[in-house]
Amino acid sequence: MANRTDTLLNQQNHLLEQQNDLIEKINQLLQQQNNLIRQNISINGVLSPPRISGEEFVENLYDDEIRSGFLVTSHRKKLWNVQIGLINEFARICKKYNLRWFAWDGTLLGAARHKGFIPWDDDVDLMMLRPDYEKFKQIAVKEFQHPYYFDNTFDYRWDLENNNSADEVNFPVVHNTTGGWPFYSNYLKIRDSRTTMIEFSDRKNVNQGIWIDIFVLDSVPPFNDQQKNQIFSVGGILYHATFHPKLIVDAINKKQPLPIDLNSLKRFLNLTFRKRGLQLENFLTEHFFNFQYVGRIEHNFLVQKPVRYKAENFNKVEYLPFEKIELPVPANYDEILQANYGDWHKMIITHTHVQTYSADIPYYEYFKNSVI
Repeated sequence: MANRTDTLLNQQNHLLEQQNDLIEKINQLLQQQNNLIRQNISINGVLSPPRISGEEFVENLYDDEIRSGFLVTSHRKKLWNVQIGLINEFARICKKYNLRWFAWDGTLLGAARHKGFIPWDDDVDLMMLRPDYEKFKQIAVKEFQHPYYFDNTFDYRWDLENNNSADEVNFPVVHNTTGGWPFYSNYLKIRDSRTTMIEFSDRKNVNQGIWIDIFVLDSVPPFNDQQKNQIFSVGGILYHATFHPKLIVDAINKKQPLPIDLNSLKRFLNLTFRKRGLQLENFLTEHFFNFQYVGRIEHNFLVQKPVRYKAENFNKVEYLPFEKIELPVPANYDEILQANYGDWHKMIITHTHVQTYSADIPYYEYFKNSVI
């Protein structure tokens, strides 16, 4: 009887040893997984894209806090966290193809003044010079894979596109199966399709995931010869003919002098929005020279005192901390901030872009359950 008992105890001990070995291996695997989640790999001055669930690019992500006298909720921080993940994916692609980019507008201001997001801001603004911007557009189509979504101003199909002639006072309502809607400026958005950031609640068939904006700078006056000034004037007419065709139609009807052959301009106006936009961007790319100044093309046609920047400031990159990452900024960024904001150290709380957003719910799930 004793021998039988000893045998059973030995078998039990052996099974316990095997169980302990299995538990130890499971713990090792879990530790490896946790290490991967915590690991931060530097890519072009920023962290790796958020391929592993749990990466945190914002301090105290799940805690509310007061920043500069403004309540920043965990809900907003999670929005920021997704946007930094989008920055990282954008940075990865730019590094791969040696493309320059910079923090811009509110994101540049946030980096310089807050070392992160402006507490009441809810978007990300980045910028490229026209040559890098156009290269990026060609690359992005193949590089961005789900859940990332590349949203290009001129990649839209319209229900009434063939009827969208220069005689149309208002653009038709967008019913787009390919992605988005026309903005009234040329820029790009990169989105995370797993999330929600509703800008237009009546457009349920387009991607409205959390986004970051990519703007573009073009050559702007003053130029050193009359020919370049003439080229810029032509670019201005093409810009308005693309985004505000009614203005050009009125100018033609009033027989105002225009720096473009009238028949050529009429043919341009009768193109679809997409084709006008692509031709505009081709023109701006072809005529981006080593000029002294660069600026937003629409700002130089829509405001009385256009803002321009020294082109030489974009030949050198500096880096500023931004939450848990770093962002590239132009040299002499203080001059740029002064040009854009005046006394940029003075804090003025502004309105947010959107009220409805979620880092946890996809936009299509939101619309599926929306009562709007």
